[in-house]
Amino acid sequence: MNPFSKIKKIYSSDELLDIVFHRGSQLPLDVPRRVPPSIKAKKREVTRVKFISDNLVKYLIIMVKKFPNLDEIHPFYRELADVLVGVDRLKEILASLEGSARIIKKIANKKIRDIKFSENPKFAAKARIEAYARISSIIKKLEKRLNFLIEASKKLSRLPSIDTNEFTIVVAGYPNTGKSSFVRAVSSAKPEIAEYPFTTRNIVLGHFSYNNVRCQIIDTPGILDRPMRERNRIELQAITAIRHVANVVVFIIDPSLSCGYPIERQLELLKEIKETFPSLPVINVINKVDLMSSEDLEEVKKKIDKPIEMIAIQDTGVQEAIDTAMKAGKLQGELKYAKEVAL
Repeated sequence: MNPFSKIKKIYSSDELLDIVFHRGSQLPLDVPRRVPPSIKAKKREVTRVKFISDNLVKYLIIMVKKFPNLDEIHPFYRELADVLVGVDRLKEILASLEGSARIIKKIANKKIRDIKFSENPKFAAKARIEAYARISSIIKKLEKRLNFLIEASKKLSRLPSIDTNEFTIVVAGYPNTGKSSFVRAVSSAKPEIAEYPFTTRNIVLGHFSYNNVRCQIIDTPGILDRPMRERNRIELQAITAIRHVANVVVFIIDPSLSCGYPIERQLELLKEIKETFPSLPVINVINKVDLMSSEDLEEVKKKIDKPIEMIAIQDTGVQEAIDTAMKAGKLQGELKYAKEVAL
């Protein structure tokens, strides 16, 4: 599901030259005995230049093709790629590798012609050496770009595998409000833990079946758990990426003192989440209701629109929260589809 997960080995310029020239040094250069020495020499030099150039071109093209088409991937992954490495920069570097491959082909073809028309073996060897030097120079000039791709591949391949076609619930709220407990209570199996390379925490991804439809639920620690004013550009763009996959947001509130955040701050964040995801339904859930007196709980409920009461670690109220989220998300999807059809 992560379009970058198939990216494997990206070689540095030195590694690329070492691999290809080492293999070239072991290349069998058998030529029939009856062929004149000058012809033999030319054939050997042509074979060497062709082998080196063809293999370097092959490696460059393979490295380019390991990356998905950045104009065709889902906006969620495109946004994340832009957060991590910069999409425009990545496209520019991949295009430069293709351009370098074409230049290498052109140099090789010219030097092969020079070898074929050389007057003697000495001139043929000189043309081959010149070809090696020019081709190696082009690869070495790619050093910084290849190093960029090496680092980019590491970051992008670590992105969580989220099915962009599944109904998706995104969980928001301050830390320690019970978001992870909610994801675990909902999930039919142990939730997956994956890295978001631009945060210090791990994403928690759970799956469940609702009316025989596979759905996913996501908790993104470090992303939707504090005010927008405290975020840097990268985190804000990560939030934009999440908007592309979310069908509904479940905002979890802990009105007790156990999470360490006063109810006023939590409600401020709830307001910001609604403003950040204006087109998505936001379900308000009060967790840890067992830690409050009925009087205090009633006071909190007056401040929240249609809250659902829950004790996630006891699985109390979890199903109601999911039912409400699924209905709201489905309705929102139907309204969006009807609007698109009308247009």
